[in-house]
Amino acid sequence: LKPSAAHAGGVPWGGFRAPSAAAMAADGDSDGGGSFWTTFGGGGAAGATPELSPLEKLLQEPGCSVEALLDEEEVIQEFKHCNDRLVSRLCETDALKTLLEFITCEPAADATSARKFRYPFVSVELITCGSDTFFEAIVKPDRPEVMDTLWAFLETTPPAEVNPVLAGYFARAAAQIFTKYPTEVVDYLRSRGSEALLERFLQRLHLRSLAELFTRFLCAEQSSQLVFATDGLVGRLLEQLEVASSLSDTQENVTLIILELLSQKDSLCFGEDLLRQLTAESAVNLLISRIFSGSPGGVSAASSILSNVIFHTSVGKEEGANLCTPTLSPLSPPPMPLGEEDVVNMGVDEEGLEAAPQLRSSPSPPRSPHAKSSPDAATWLEGRNASLMLDVSSHLPRLRSLIDASLAQTGTVSMPIGEVNAVGCTIVEVINLITMLARTGCAAIFEALLQEQLLPRCLEMFFRHPWSTLLHNAIRNLLIEVLASVDGARPALVAALLGEGGLGDRLVAEYTAEAEAEKSAVRHRHARVGYMGHLHAICSDLREYASRAPECASVLAAVPGWAELVLPAIDAKFAVHAEKLGGGVPEGDRNLASSGMDAAMADAATLGVATNPDNDFVLDDPNDFDDDTDVPSADSARSRRFDDDDFDPTCMSSSSAGSEGGGSEAAGPGDGSFDAFGAGAAGAAPAL
Repeated sequence: LKPSAAHAGGVPWGGFRAPSAAAMAADGDSDGGGSFWTTFGGGGAAGATPELSPLEKLLQEPGCSVEALLDEEEVIQEFKHCNDRLVSRLCETDALKTLLEFITCEPAADATSARKFRYPFVSVELITCGSDTFFEAIVKPDRPEVMDTLWAFLETTPPAEVNPVLAGYFARAAAQIFTKYPTEVVDYLRSRGSEALLERFLQRLHLRSLAELFTRFLCAEQSSQLVFATDGLVGRLLEQLEVASSLSDTQENVTLIILELLSQKDSLCFGEDLLRQLTAESAVNLLISRIFSGSPGGVSAASSILSNVIFHTSVGKEEGANLCTPTLSPLSPPPMPLGEEDVVNMGVDEEGLEAAPQLRSSPSPPRSPHAKSSPDAATWLEGRNASLMLDVSSHLPRLRSLIDASLAQTGTVSMPIGEVNAVGCTIVEVINLITMLARTGCAAIFEALLQEQLLPRCLEMFFRHPWSTLLHNAIRNLLIEVLASVDGARPALVAALLGEGGLGDRLVAEYTAEAEAEKSAVRHRHARVGYMGHLHAICSDLREYASRAPECASVLAAVPGWAELVLPAIDAKFAVHAEKLGGGVPEGDRNLASSGMDAAMADAATLGVATNPDNDFVLDDPNDFDDDTDVPSADSARSRRFDDDDFDPTCMSSSSAGSEGGGSEAAGPGDGSFDAFGAGAAGAAPAL
């Protein structure tokens, strides 16, 4: 488009011309408050530069202080947009050291509020959103004092006195710098002394932010990216489980570090060495000893680590390599996108689509091309799995002693329903570990379970604590793994549980007591026990397992009351579960909410349209056309006639004019005259 003559003469598009400087001055003098142009950046005389912001004025001063820059509200926004003067000032050595001191050094007791709160916060925000030029200035080899200022944080304060807020700021800054320039950071830390740095991290693992940073340094895909030596690393981590109770967070953080390393074992450059260290006999014995330590944190940490080691070395190998760790680690990276296809909203009626395959979670992260497996790794792992199962199964007698000690306890806990027996977290962790062992399918494990009679003891715990849902879920999961197959010693184990273990008789007794409670006229405020739902699921699984294991079927058939009481109760429960929600709609109440449904069905029958009376009623919109005939009914026409949204005054005026001109005022149906309800013009056939 060519500019118009007006625009060519200096008039902007649209014919509007900015006022002159004299006019702006006169306008400012007339009202005393200044004009629009002077208020919103127009300036005074024509061609004058706009007024500088306070930040720009500071940057024009030679050697402006970093504190003054951090006091300005727009400093973060300007730094993100790469303000040249601001970036240049903050890239100077003194400015970088000042920013890093704010996030690593404790402020003095008499420091200002800005020094205690604002300066550290703004400094870490600037560091984490800096440009490449800014990070280059930090990691320059000719200015090591900048990095020294940052990493001195781990040396100046004793481990127990580290400020957790400053630790979080330090971890954020260090992680961002490592992400931008990993090679330079690794070279610097190695030259600084990686062994001493490793010891400082291990002493400060009670801080979650430092534990996450430590894990980030360990998750290296290439040996050139490793900061620390990995020889004996697992043993040094497990030793941290022995820390004092005052630093109990260390146990949780050590657990998360090991679980994260296990979840990324396929991409780590030392993944095979990690598995060797975790499955070593010394490591297994140390974890078992922590389970018997009696410390709640130690029991949970050791049991979780041992369960995940078994999962990644035995269960994961059998069930598929793409399985991830069963315990979600907050240190894991976000899941990878699935691409453009939306699996959730994919239409099931698309051509060629029969059934969506079961999705498996991918490893976290995917296997790196740098991670190479040695040829004998699979052979070694298979042999080590067998040794690991034998090592762990040898400790099952000690696990049995823990369950016996828990059964002997008489402590109670006050609950809204009254006094209940105390369970404790140790027994739940032990049962979860036994469940993971059963999940491996190892024959030695099932033989040890049968020999030590662990299943009857677990079921006794099940009935001893009727209100512990966590315990019920754990034992239910254990039985699911035992009943997953009829191979090996499993049928004998289940038969012994039902017969000698007394589970069959106990199930009949529970269903008998439940039936008597339902027949009783006395109504209680709560259920008789809290495990009847679990028992129903267990009995259903036992019935299905008996159909595949004849020896178990014979044991169940010999239990008095199983066929007469338990099986009918199971079928009754399944019948209730199969009922429609709310019982469905009674036959006599169908179609009550549909407007004119009976008449519509009659009209449809007249037109030869098939109808299905079994369909549940729906709330039809009277303005909608009939789905079968696409013809509006008379009722819907009347409804639309009196709808306020469809009111047309012109129609009313034309109708009135027709009446005044001698037209019919109240034409009857079928007489061919104008229909007052919108049937059409005179002589037109009425709409169906």
